[in-house]
Amino acid sequence: MPFDANLILMDGSVITTVDLDTPATSTTRDATTGAVVLDLEGSGARGLAAVLILSELADAADAYTLTAFIEGSDVLAFTSDIHRLCSFDLLGTAGGVIVGSETPCTVVARFATNERYIRINATVSNTFGYITALISPYPFILL
Repeated sequence: MPFDANLILMDGSVITTVDLDTPATSTTRDATTGAVVLDLEGSGARGLAAVLILSELADAADAYTLTAFIEGSDVLAFTSDIHRLCSFDLLGTAGGVIVGSETPCTVVARFATNERYIRINATVSNTFGYITALISPYPFILL
């Protein structure tokens, strides 16, 4: 994988279920969910790209949904001062909702922040498969 561990929000090591969709609250990777809070100390003026990679579902029904977005905060534990920085949307669906029939897929969202910490908040309606979320410091080529 071309990303080092310092840029991986969720490592795709476990199948995400409704029991495993609690967002990370520590800079130590959670062994159960594979999620972590990244300490960025801001993104800079060009911003960052969040890359969401979803595996193919065995049952890719539209009843299976994933709501995923990137959150930022200056509080490591994300107990207060939480802001939604970007949502992962496909086919113009608002609110970051991806349905099972849209998988497998890769979704890229660009954002900028002055907040120190970021995390992925991914909530599933059922067993949703493997979720990998990465951060790229090179969001888009500027011409």
